[in-house]
Amino acid sequence: MESSPTPRSQELRKGRHSAPGTYYHLITVTRQRSPVLARRENASIIFNAFDWLETKGCIQWQCIMVMPDHVHAVVRLGDNQTLPQLMHSLKRLTAREINKHLGNVGSLWQRGYSDRGIRGDEGLNQTIRYCYTNPVRSGLVKLARAYPYWRCKFKME
Repeated sequence: MESSPTPRSQELRKGRHSAPGTYYHLITVTRQRSPVLARRENASIIFNAFDWLETKGCIQWQCIMVMPDHVHAVVRLGDNQTLPQLMHSLKRLTAREINKHLGNVGSLWQRGYSDRGIRGDEGLNQTIRYCYTNPVRSGLVKLARAYPYWRCKFKME
């Protein structure tokens, strides 16, 4: 029997609105904060999933930061796409591939995700900078450019 969502996850869904053409900052976390994404092969699976979703017209990704136990992404939502559809596709695809690679079964991701709509170029720039500097704030590297598991369509620094 599946447990009911925690009160906090219900709060995350309140007011959630999917607007095609809007930029969003998305964050999803691995189950029990397992650091499985720290491996190059698993980070590559995440990047490939975003590329595939872009070729299907679901998103246009701007920045992807794969941290050891979570992913930050800045994406523009495609036409006829909702945030729940997008995140379901992303999580299903990446969980299947990463579990296959690791020889695991079961859930890879925590339930739910965090999303925040981004307004204007300044907001987009600030959000991308926030994602880019996340490994420095987390103490993984001293310089953001030294972190290996990120991609951005804009030149950084």
